[in-house]
Amino acid sequence: MRKLIVYFGAPEEFITHLKKFSNHFEISICTSRDELQSHLPQAEILVTLFDWPDAGMIRLASRLKWIQALTAGVDSFPFPEIKEQHIILTNGRGIHKIYIAEYAIAAMINLARNFHLMFRNQLKGKWDRSVPQDEIHGCTVGILGLGGIGQEIARKASMLGMRVIGVKYDPCPLEGVDHVYGPAEMEEVFKQGDYVINLLPDTPTTRGLIDKALFASMKKSACFINLGRGSTVNQPDLIDALQTKMIRTLVSDVYAEEPLPDDSPLWKMENVILTPHIAGVSPKYLERAMDIIRHNLQVYVKRSGEMINVVDLAKGY
Repeated sequence: MRKLIVYFGAPEEFITHLKKFSNHFEISICTSRDELQSHLPQAEILVTLFDWPDAGMIRLASRLKWIQALTAGVDSFPFPEIKEQHIILTNGRGIHKIYIAEYAIAAMINLARNFHLMFRNQLKGKWDRSVPQDEIHGCTVGILGLGGIGQEIARKASMLGMRVIGVKYDPCPLEGVDHVYGPAEMEEVFKQGDYVINLLPDTPTTRGLIDKALFASMKKSACFINLGRGSTVNQPDLIDALQTKMIRTLVSDVYAEEPLPDDSPLWKMENVILTPHIAGVSPKYLERAMDIIRHNLQVYVKRSGEMINVVDLAKGY
């Protein structure tokens, strides 16, 4: 029988639901790399979350036809081997859009009201009504990466009265976005944004892309919110921009090195809010992932229709 591997500690409810529409396949659950390596030579489909087969494993998987990743980012996958073996790679784009968009909106409101400063005052038992208060209504938010998550942030931000601009690889008009720029015009987003939200994926062209020159083009009152990939930001340049007050504040969920090292200056800076790569965590994660799996599996089995979230192996996303 054809084999489908689930490579993570999936709850029983997830497996039960998967079996309902995958009766063409024997389902094997692997929770360790050793288990995965032993099952891959017989596998036709691999569903994986937060951990990925390496190049050697892909070379072992002579029958593998399709990998369904349940993360949006797939930059750690061995693209040359996947391409060489003509394996379809699909990702979890769209799973995260609701709760990462909520995180982004919450971050902007927190920054406008300076809740982070008032929380520090609370810990000190300090009553201080002089902490500046502002609103996001009428402000400009610049979104780097107008995919599913970026468009959901744009929709919510525009409903709250914000002006929305952003960058898209192939610029085109989008609902809720006042102006869409191409990658070559990215500096405009930094210049105009009161809040700049980074959602860029990790690719050879984006690594270290956000640097001192872009931070220097921002308003001194502007805030940077990093939700994409830590590798896309030159972290020493970011730290310098914060220390010299080149920009006002940082909210970051992703970092060049994770976990963030104990000796990073970011830990102790008053104009920084840090979260431990949890913006994409939700109790509804696997429920939304199942919608993608169901659709793609039906297309794969029936060989009719189009899979969603097919990764362009040349672009890396």
